[in-house]
Amino acid sequence: MAKLVKIFSREYSVQYTEVAIRSLSVEAKTHLPALVTSQTYVPEDGNESCYVDPDEWERFLNSLYRKYQNQKNLNSFFAKFHHYGQRYISTAKQIGKFSLKKASNAKLAYLYRKYQTVLLEYSAYLWMGFFLAQGPQIARAKDIIDRRAVSDPNISTALLRPSKLSSILSLQQHLGELKLKKHKLGKNERGRIQKRYAWLPCLDIHNDPWTSRDLDNFFSDLKPVAEQMTYLKAAKLANLSKNEMQVFKTARELIYVKDMRDEYRRRGIYNILPLFNAMAERLGVRRKDLAFFSYSEIVNAIETGSKLDRDEAHARRRGFLIYIKKQQSVVISSLAEIKFFVDRHVKSVRSNADQVKGLVAMKGNARGRIKTVFGVRDIAKVKSGDIMVSITTHPDYISAMHRAAAIVTDEGGLTSHAAIVSRELRIPCIVGTRIGTRIFKDGDLVEVDAQKGIVRKL
Repeated sequence: MAKLVKIFSREYSVQYTEVAIRSLSVEAKTHLPALVTSQTYVPEDGNESCYVDPDEWERFLNSLYRKYQNQKNLNSFFAKFHHYGQRYISTAKQIGKFSLKKASNAKLAYLYRKYQTVLLEYSAYLWMGFFLAQGPQIARAKDIIDRRAVSDPNISTALLRPSKLSSILSLQQHLGELKLKKHKLGKNERGRIQKRYAWLPCLDIHNDPWTSRDLDNFFSDLKPVAEQMTYLKAAKLANLSKNEMQVFKTARELIYVKDMRDEYRRRGIYNILPLFNAMAERLGVRRKDLAFFSYSEIVNAIETGSKLDRDEAHARRRGFLIYIKKQQSVVISSLAEIKFFVDRHVKSVRSNADQVKGLVAMKGNARGRIKTVFGVRDIAKVKSGDIMVSITTHPDYISAMHRAAAIVTDEGGLTSHAAIVSRELRIPCIVGTRIGTRIFKDGDLVEVDAQKGIVRKL
């Protein structure tokens, strides 16, 4: 068996890594074009990195792209994606409204199983949406932009803007308009927005909802976005044919799905927090600890009336290894056992280079000091004029992105969150460098050449 290769890294707890693994396994086979049984997460740089068997992963992606190269199948996928996403949110809301403190242990276990079922189904479509938005449909759109020699960033930005704005992009646009008009965020509007977007930071069960202070900080860092070109005007200026416009129609819908997958997930997690709070109290741990136990561990503890081990939760918060063996989750927190597994099964990537190369998401040039961002914990250290180098970006990173002079990521492509936001803000951006966070350290003086896609130390 080939050594496992890395495909991404995230700030996930045991709860979400386990769902991510299960949602590409036999449990979700009715929704998938192929299975991925090798998916394994190992701790790296304070995050959990996903590794897979490269041959199995290539088969999965090829099967996915073959199935959805047909427009009819792709339209069916869009409909199912939104169906399962909305079903996930509505089920989480329904469960969260129960009188959970008075519920029996059996009732809590039933509700938790119900939640896991709808989350698992939605996560299968979340996965597929994420990788379809990096596949052949997007590559065709990029080829058209290159072939048409589109050099105006206003045109390319409009062509690759989501077909609809997700909530976070709508919020960014609304607050940006207030800033352009030099309006302050009034008390009533602050309360309304904070309540409507309280779900925003809920990346996982151990994250807390947005507060009014978070909103104030977001508004303070926000850069107003200039008036945007419409898609139809951009298509006309790019002289797109009817067939080419269909390519961009599909691409823009995939980009919208890529945004919405995270919104559905966060809103679902926000609404299910009352259940996890109730279970945590019953099991003698905090919700933040409960996030680091597996599905079977939680169900077994609830059904037997036993307590969970807080020390084990704390050990796993420092990093854990997780994979599926014989359809059962294996979770390991022992550093020695993790090292033994990594040395034996994981392909390492080392480099002593003083520059990296990636895909240009937004053209431009910048010089500045590096600030590496491995997770939400690092966002505050990004100051105005810094070069932000991160593994990826997502809505939690937006305030830092507005402060940065340029954005560089290990992961992502033209449809990534970093690419979309940087185009809207006109910030130079290079994505998909793979090793940017490993090459550069805080304080390094670098030049970002987002014409050629190169970041070099000075």
